[in-house]
Amino acid sequence: MTISTPKTNKVTRYRVTLDFTVDTTNCVGPKEWNWHELLELENGEKVNELHVENLGDYKTKKKRK
Repeated sequence: MTISTPKTNKVTRYRVTLDFTVDTTNCVGPKEWNWHELLELENGEKVNELHVENLGDYKTKKKRK
């Protein structure tokens, strides 16, 4: 996501909590993701804190054909 804003010498700190389900059978889990690249961080922008808690596995319903 790119938002056009005037260039300044300050950054704003945000804390974002995500609650989502990921099928890790075909990819690595969120702890292994490159968050700087995913969030498109540049210059003085950074991830100040990242906490990923594994909440366990959930069964999914089979899709009907």
